[in-house]
Amino acid sequence: MRAAWRRREAIEGYLFLAPAVLIIGAFHVWPALYVFYMSLFRWDILQGAFLGFRNYEHLLQDADFLRSLLLTLVYALGTVPLEMAAGLAVALVLHQRLRFRGLFRLLYFLPYVTSQVAVALVWGWVFNPSYGAANGLLASLGLAPQHWLLEPGGIFAPDAPPSLALAAIMIVTVWYYLGFHAVVFLSGLAAIPGDLVEAARIDGASGLKLFRHVTFPLLSPTTYFLLLIATIGAMTSFNLIYVMGGGGQSFGCAGNPLGTTQVAALFVFDRFWCQTELGYASAAAFVLGLLILALSALNGRLFGRRTVYVG
Repeated sequence: MRAAWRRREAIEGYLFLAPAVLIIGAFHVWPALYVFYMSLFRWDILQGAFLGFRNYEHLLQDADFLRSLLLTLVYALGTVPLEMAAGLAVALVLHQRLRFRGLFRLLYFLPYVTSQVAVALVWGWVFNPSYGAANGLLASLGLAPQHWLLEPGGIFAPDAPPSLALAAIMIVTVWYYLGFHAVVFLSGLAAIPGDLVEAARIDGASGLKLFRHVTFPLLSPTTYFLLLIATIGAMTSFNLIYVMGGGGQSFGCAGNPLGTTQVAALFVFDRFWCQTELGYASAAAFVLGLLILALSALNGRLFGRRTVYVG
């Protein structure tokens, strides 16, 4: 009797899981497998000869692809920590008892619910070298105007990333995602038990000590989640970079000034859509997916065990 009840319970559980499994399989697992299949062929408009792993061998020798991976890592390292730090700072302020706190939360979150294409177009106008507001601000301060999105030179060294063009896009990225990080950190702050905070204050902790020894450790699940999500998002970022980089209107199909903003996602797009090298682009996309998977596993190894959960 008990065995039959357990089988029935297991069947019911699998039936509840079936819709999610089907959706994940249809829209995630199957496309990934098919991309890997395509990467094994010379695939232009139509499927061509079987190449095995020669597309992957070519990728390892392709300076453009390796540079796109480097730019992707630079982009991620330059945006994710700033997004999280600024989001946490805003969340700590908005967690206080302020007047119009709800309005401020809405204003900070508003950019995140705006279309990335619309945001990129507006900021493209701001960074326009001829009539943009950014150069207007520099002129009011007595500083020389910049080419911004048309400037391929590096901000630290002439040939070293990030270029000024990529740095400008990184600024917009941080601004765009700040509200999302702030809202998620606010939910994490609200979940911290008030009695633990009060006990720490009774023991003499306050200000920076309270944040360092109580608040921040208890925010570790939220921090770990945001780090994982933000890293994946940065490694696959496309819309803001593509549109602000020109969107194919001025700098070719992939929309990047002299290649200084061609991150890995734009490289895949360029080879797939612009040059119709579908097999080669599939190999690049698969390698990028493996890199993201490795970084996610590394995040879990380094930070997952340090996460503190309060029951």
